[in-house]
Amino acid sequence: MMELVSQAWNALSAKWILSGMVFFFIGYTIAPWAYVKQIKILIAYPLWIAGKMEQWLEKNWPTAAFMVTIFFFNTVSLSIDLFSGLVPFLPVLLIIWTGLNIGIIAYHTLKGRFYFTSLINPVALLELPAAFITFSFALQYNLHLVNFAQAPDLPFQRYVYFFAVLVLPLLFLAAILEASIIRYTKPDSDNFEGRN
Repeated sequence: MMELVSQAWNALSAKWILSGMVFFFIGYTIAPWAYVKQIKILIAYPLWIAGKMEQWLEKNWPTAAFMVTIFFFNTVSLSIDLFSGLVPFLPVLLIIWTGLNIGIIAYHTLKGRFYFTSLINPVALLELPAAFITFSFALQYNLHLVNFAQAPDLPFQRYVYFFAVLVLPLLFLAAILEASIIRYTKPDSDNFEGRN
């Protein structure tokens, strides 16, 4: 297991992680413009997700249920991003789209306030590295598919293993933290009432 973790760390490339960050922030930067201009094709999906999140927050679910739900959806989302590496050039589009979606949800939820500083929070500091690592793996394999000389010659299965040992633990910790914050800050929760 530790050998696989070591191989996964060694497979990480700073230049591809930085490339993923640049593409992500392109999407994140144009999100407020798309939201203010109400460009339906760009805002429909993230606003649907934001609506679902608001519905979930209204329910008095146990912390574990929130945690499992958050972990499941984040894992599915990043798994799709990882498998986009099988289709030439698709990872770049998905990185930008992910930044756009997160940006629109953040802009909608925060009503435009603290837009960029909102990324500096404990949950984002776990989820964003997980996303950037995933995108770097997808980009690396994608470049290997198109015979880019600097791309590592690794089978896609190895990236799936690397995803499991590097990304899933980050998502799991982020889900625990996010669910705990939701439970703690939810004013009508049983836990909150018990502290008063």
